[in-house]
Amino acid sequence: MPPVKLIAVVAACLTLSAADSPSGGHLLSTERTSNSDLEITGMAADIAPGTIRYISYQQLLKLPQTTVTVTGDENFRELPQQKLTVTGVYLDVLERSLGALPGADLLTALCSDGYRATYTRDYVKTHRPILALKIDGMPVETWVAQTHNDDPGTYFITHAYFTPAFSVSSFQELPKIPAKVTRLDFGAAEKVYGAIAPRPGDTSNPQVIAGFRIAQQHCYRCHNMGTYGGTKAGKEWHTLGNFASSSPAIFERYLRDPKSVDPKSTMTCEPQLGEPAAKALQAYFQTFAVTAQ
Repeated sequence: MPPVKLIAVVAACLTLSAADSPSGGHLLSTERTSNSDLEITGMAADIAPGTIRYISYQQLLKLPQTTVTVTGDENFRELPQQKLTVTGVYLDVLERSLGALPGADLLTALCSDGYRATYTRDYVKTHRPILALKIDGMPVETWVAQTHNDDPGTYFITHAYFTPAFSVSSFQELPKIPAKVTRLDFGAAEKVYGAIAPRPGDTSNPQVIAGFRIAQQHCYRCHNMGTYGGTKAGKEWHTLGNFASSSPAIFERYLRDPKSVDPKSTMTCEPQLGEPAAKALQAYFQTFAVTAQ
């Protein structure tokens, strides 16, 4: 092959390789340019550890979009038939577009009210969550102004439909549909979930393992263990552990009907939380009780 043609082939291969390499640098900014910018952190290309990058609403609109009819989203339960048309970006498309690193197998959505939703690769593959950018063809704030609906913020995450993929102690998987999302963090599931994993001595107890799976899916959204998990409830993991250990009957009642124990609680009732699931959560959280020295 003549040298000129060989150089052209090599250049073309390098161009293709660069195009296939994960990088979201052209989409991200080092400075906030608008209040509507979405924060991006964690294990993604072009993001140094401990730094924050920003993606604008306009840049998000440049990514491949999908438009779906959403039904049954609890953030819009006051709507007739809870039905609306949403345009946005599938989370797996967003991950690829922003250059999520191979070890980033957990995406966490952080919300302005302290709520956090964690999305594993299995969840994303099974349920195809969508970062919503428009409702009925309008920016969310425009739609809110016209409908007088509760404001879900500039960004929220929803599904075209949701079918539970598993149940634990008769407690079915619940959809993760955070509103008022302000940041997306690319992280490692082993580290995030490892903070609340049962200790080695408790892994042989099936009730504890069942409680862990429920807590990981549900309780971790509003309750934190250190820097992981949500802070919306204002009660961290060890506090729940002490509660479950010192007042097991009241703890179980709190799980089913929070306001009957704490009228100021923001936690919603979970009518599907039956006796087996409540007992599993109690057994699990008791292992996190702080023993008096």
